[in-house]
Amino acid sequence: MDDNNNLLLFAENDHDAARIEAIDQLHNATNYYTADAVVEQLLDHLDWPHDRGRMIDASCGAGAFIAIALTRALAARVFTDSELPHHLEGWELHPFACAQARARVASVLISFGRTAGVAAKIAEQIIHNKDFLTEAPTEARWHYHCGNPPYIRAANIPQILRDEYAGHVPKYASADLAHGFLDRAARTLFDGGKIGVVVADRILINSTAGALREALGTRLGIEHVERLDATTAFFRPKQRRKGTPARVHPLLLVMSPTGAVPLTKEPIYPGVDETEYAGLPTLQELAQVRLGSWLGTEGVFTVTPEQAAARGIPLEALVHAVDIDDIVDGDKLGPLKRYAIRTHPDHRPCDAVMAHLDATMHLMAEAGKKGVYWCPPERFHARDLSQVTLMVPRIAKTPRAIWVQPNTLPINHNLSIVSGDLELLAKIERALRGDLAAKWLHDHAPRIEGGFHSLETNLLRRMPIQLD
Repeated sequence: MDDNNNLLLFAENDHDAARIEAIDQLHNATNYYTADAVVEQLLDHLDWPHDRGRMIDASCGAGAFIAIALTRALAARVFTDSELPHHLEGWELHPFACAQARARVASVLISFGRTAGVAAKIAEQIIHNKDFLTEAPTEARWHYHCGNPPYIRAANIPQILRDEYAGHVPKYASADLAHGFLDRAARTLFDGGKIGVVVADRILINSTAGALREALGTRLGIEHVERLDATTAFFRPKQRRKGTPARVHPLLLVMSPTGAVPLTKEPIYPGVDETEYAGLPTLQELAQVRLGSWLGTEGVFTVTPEQAAARGIPLEALVHAVDIDDIVDGDKLGPLKRYAIRTHPDHRPCDAVMAHLDATMHLMAEAGKKGVYWCPPERFHARDLSQVTLMVPRIAKTPRAIWVQPNTLPINHNLSIVSGDLELLAKIERALRGDLAAKWLHDHAPRIEGGFHSLETNLLRRMPIQLD
């Protein structure tokens, strides 16, 4: 019987059982265990235990941070045994992880000469089976926060826990579970204290974290930040195959009231020298950048030439549509694979189009079923397609642009660069293939797995362009 099933035996009702299940799901989705070398590296940035401050790891997991911090405190002989639980705490929601943390803390105490009984008692006083987001105070209680807070987007938090957090986490800190932990950490920090954490880089980069950065910035600045290697920062990333990197790009982040780098809504790119791009025009200053329309499930508002002919859909209702799978040899479009059906919200389409939609609309994803029946989920009827454009794939290792002929629609959120000046477009295309554009993408775009980056519309607009 697994740990979760053991826990379910103690559920008193269906709600308790559902909550236990949710806690286990959340733990399995967020249990990135931090390698000891990274823990040591982070603790080196804090003054604890020598200043005799109070420190907490608010999501201590199996106890890596607490165990190493405790080792330092015992070696320095800073606290008596009775003082230790007052100066060092670990909070953990998952009961079995909590038990693991207590066992690890007890093991450290025993290695410093405490008996097993004394070690177990102190460990229980140091490690608490509590939820920091709902049970922690909102006033200052600790001088240091350290650890690796759980990061998971709000939509992926089990609903029963999301409902609980809604009453405790302010809206500006609700987009990701880590946002709530950092906000509560800042509010429970004594004046002059520090927060030292291992976090996903999206905390500093993503626009969805802008409100959180602004709120933290009223109290804190960045004292130190550096990127970590995901392949070595975690020794058991989630439930993934051993030896594979976690699906995050971690940072070591230290914040304090005296931190020199201010926190604002604006994104922060660790280790980037922005002077390299000074004086260059941005893409939005040279051309228009557009986002390709999402037309929903393939086969409804997109059809193959064969399907269009079989349905009798007239050519005047069709435009060529291109997606990432149309790119061949890395930098050009292959033969036509699909059309997009062009409709107008104010005019009912011809009978052939309506017959096609009636026959295929049941295939449409729920997210695509909105608005006027005969219009795609993201309309493009007003878009001028008369010009040559450049299509930029939104997932790439380096930026690249593919020439797209007139009356052709890039779809599914691929990006387009539009300009009536063909000579300028050619210069932009060459610039995107250059080393400077590749470096800027690597410096600024959110990182995905396998060396790929996500290139979004606003980010592409801000890309500096080195014209010939």
